Amino acid sequence: MKKLFVFGLLLSMVSLACQTLMPTPTNSIPPSESPVIVSSSIAPKLEEMGGAACEETPELTCVTLQVPLNHFDEANAETIGVVFGVLPASGERYGMYIQAFPGGPGGEGISSAYLDYFSGAVLEHYDIVFYDQRGIGLSNPLECPAAYEKDYIRYLTEVDDNGEEGYDTPEEQQAAINGAKKYIEDCVAEIGIDPAKLAFFGTDQVAEDLDSFRAAIGDEKIWMYGVSYGTAVAQTYAYAHPDRLAGLILDGTINMTLTGEESALSQEKAFDKVLLAILNACNDDEACSADMGGKDAVAVYDELASKVADAPIAYEFPLLNGEKAKGTFTFNQLEYTTAYQLYSLTGRMIYLKALAAANKGDLVPMLRLMYENTLIDPATYDYLGDPTFSDTMFLGVLCTDDTYFSGTTEERIAQTIEAGQASNGTVPRIDGSVYTGLSCAFWPASPKETVKREPLVLEGVPTFVLNATLDPATPFEEGQFVYQHLADGYHIYVEGGVHSIYGWGYECPDNLITAFMTEGTLPAQRETVCKDWESEPYSHYVPNLPGNVSDFSDPMEMMVALDDNFYYMPEVYYGDWEGDKTIACTYGGTLSLALVDNGPSYKFDQCAMMPGLAVTGSGAYNSNLGIFTMNVDIGGKKTGRLDYTYNYQTSTATLTGEFDGKTVNLSR
Repeated sequence: MKKLFVFGLLLSMVSLACQTLMPTPTNSIPPSESPVIVSSSIAPKLEEMGGAACEETPELTCVTLQVPLNHFDEANAETIGVVFGVLPASGERYGMYIQAFPGGPGGEGISSAYLDYFSGAVLEHYDIVFYDQRGIGLSNPLECPAAYEKDYIRYLTEVDDNGEEGYDTPEEQQAAINGAKKYIEDCVAEIGIDPAKLAFFGTDQVAEDLDSFRAAIGDEKIWMYGVSYGTAVAQTYAYAHPDRLAGLILDGTINMTLTGEESALSQEKAFDKVLLAILNACNDDEACSADMGGKDAVAVYDELASKVADAPIAYEFPLLNGEKAKGTFTFNQLEYTTAYQLYSLTGRMIYLKALAAANKGDLVPMLRLMYENTLIDPATYDYLGDPTFSDTMFLGVLCTDDTYFSGTTEERIAQTIEAGQASNGTVPRIDGSVYTGLSCAFWPASPKETVKREPLVLEGVPTFVLNATLDPATPFEEGQFVYQHLADGYHIYVEGGVHSIYGWGYECPDNLITAFMTEGTLPAQRETVCKDWESEPYSHYVPNLPGNVSDFSDPMEMMVALDDNFYYMPEVYYGDWEGDKTIACTYGGTLSLALVDNGPSYKFDQCAMMPGLAVTGSGAYNSNLGIFTMNVDIGGKKTGRLDYTYNYQTSTATLTGEFDGKTVNLSR
């Protein structure tokens, strides 16, 4: 899913978008210092290093740097190639702005590089540097796709028919232990390197790779942005090389002092907090509450979770050939889908629509989300995977960086099971991540002792901690903890919000970061609450289609509802638009999508998203004009031929044609 970005004036609008709080008494604010021009261009150095356009992101120049396999053992001469992608500064160069950008761990940095969230001033003065960390993407990938798929499908389809939901019987616990051991053994064998070398693919080595690149370019200091797992990379670099940082921005911040199990349990609480927030907000939202049938949305979720925990729900899902895929919806599929939808405001709204539909007996919208989030082919139930994300390294880095509990393998397994049992069942509602400890107990590179880190202080380096109170993945309290221990920290946060807050097009915090990067200007206060973010925990609720075409007051209401619900279909909203795509509609027919010069185009072929209403024809969105059109025949209980236009710039709609035997000429 792409973010939408908008940029405004750098400094003059900051005060309108932010509310400042009293400064922290123990931190004095140093005077601002303008960045120093360090050289004319990095391009000659990149050329000297053999730089060439990155294949998947040609606007970047890719260079491969040979670095020590183990930075901490001079006697080990083995090296590994790490690839960096650079967009050189377009003007006077202030230095390198390294993007610890990938999420996960496991995300590729170069293929996922996105430049539109930088202001022109930042692009003018900074080399924007992305990278594929060792073991991922272009940098000697470590992969075990066959072992992962087998284990992943097992997780999604497993059914707990003993006791409570979770591993609460000896048989279930032993099966979970055996499954984790089997997966790790198969994965390590499939990776195919000496298992002892897996210890050299942790975040501490990644941080040293970044410093090797700094040294190769010849810069004394760098600026760094870390988001999500990238904040672990950035903080690890800061621990090791505080004197080589000119500035640090942490967005969606991880508390590095937590152990593996403490971090997992912290995240469970955050996901539960966000889920409850959107469910309770739905109760106060007239349209959302009506879709829930007037029932308490928390109760709706809990009833569905309890039902699917007792026994998986048999379902049929529409396929392109007109047939139905048969399957069972499991508790793990529900929790996985729910968790993924909590990352964004619109994702939360689409999830509420699916939950409301499930409450009325229609599971297909929830299944659409499940298939999109799990990357499962509904026709074959094969795992399609994400080519920009390493499932292997997600677990590999987590288990290399931290232990889950301490002691022998058997002792760590026992402690993991005990902690997992404490959160078994349906409350907290999104749980189970502590069971990662089972896999880590068998991972060859897992530390033998608990890894302990002191709070980051970072004297003399302006450090921005960005977070949101409704961030499910990197809990607000963790970022707050990091800020409170910094010697020169600035806390910028959102009441509500999502996972990461920089680069979404809001003036706060974007302008504050740009002002620091381009002018050396620091915020007037130590803590800033961004007020321009949407305060609601999810985006404007769009009601589901009704059960009967006669429930629409007029054909304009019908066309607006179809427009909205087509747009928010998961396959459409989350579509990558890199090729033509056809979707099976719920009650028959298809919707085909293609990307043309001015935006997406649609082709409807007897597409029925509600009983008794089928649409045939075409649609298109002109991104230059901000206008969506549909020219369609309506079939089913009522028939007609309608031409619909919606202008997103003016929020107006027109509808002409014939419907139900009457001439239509409407506007709103």
